[in-house]
Amino acid sequence: MLYYEDWDAAYGSPYLIDETEAAEGSAQLAEPVSAGGFGLHPLGGGQQRVAFVDGVRRGEGLLYRRSPSGVLVRGVAGAHARGAALCEPGRRPMIDGIATRRLVIFGGGEPAELPAIDGYAWERAAIASTDLDAPRAELQQRMREGESRLCEDLAREGWLVIADGPLYFIRSRDLPVVGFIKTHMRALLEPALHARVPEIACGQRTPLFALGSDRYSAYTRICDPALNASPWRGIVRIEMPQSQGLSAAAATADVVTRVLPRFAGIAHRDPRAPQNLQPIGVLERALTHRLGAARLAKRAVRLAVAASVRRPTTTSP
Repeated sequence: MLYYEDWDAAYGSPYLIDETEAAEGSAQLAEPVSAGGFGLHPLGGGQQRVAFVDGVRRGEGLLYRRSPSGVLVRGVAGAHARGAALCEPGRRPMIDGIATRRLVIFGGGEPAELPAIDGYAWERAAIASTDLDAPRAELQQRMREGESRLCEDLAREGWLVIADGPLYFIRSRDLPVVGFIKTHMRALLEPALHARVPEIACGQRTPLFALGSDRYSAYTRICDPALNASPWRGIVRIEMPQSQGLSAAAATADVVTRVLPRFAGIAHRDPRAPQNLQPIGVLERALTHRLGAARLAKRAVRLAVAASVRRPTTTSP
């Protein structure tokens, strides 16, 4: 039987698990499997204030320089932004908390400065690693750290926070922050349970399972299955901190499972629908707009590098 994936092929696939290889998933269920099936169906609707938090980053120039020892050291000039889409019952969603940074990051432990030019200015940073991809990875990490601070601030204000991505960078384990993962990279459950995940219907979730010693997780479906669609269509994974206890994590998972289908992406608006949620899609566009035109940013990097080079002066004999 053939299946069709709604997710635009230009973005790869949301399901990247190679089922031809032996599944390595070993996460243990923290809740029992229901006698009625693998999907748990939370009851009740409820009104909930939800904040969706995401970030974008953009490399705007690859940089190189020679260290005093003659080694070629790599850097990146780039920018990142983070913000939140605030959704309250009865009110239009609002974009808030946007913050941007523009940086030049070098490996090798020594920062380099770019002169401000045409309204562009860069903070300087350095990392010890000389790995080829280390500066770009540092830009990504700084974006994630900015997202995590916003997540924690909103959670303290009473929002249920859904962060686009895992909870790696959330420092506080006692706040109602939920990780939202739309791309499946590896099997987490043992093969027999992994095979049952597509059984869940829209608005259902799997029993919670433990990820390490700090997170509970579950799969949930945010839209109805469709004829000839991938069995994993609309299935995402959510993460909750373990520190609040199993019952509190289960209650949070239930609320999120009820809430998410309202925000599922729409195919004619988002090439990553339905997994890319509508508020996150709107937020991504707002953040990208806030970073400005990519071609102008790249031009500014080139001009700044040229301006930083001291050309030798010549004197008349």
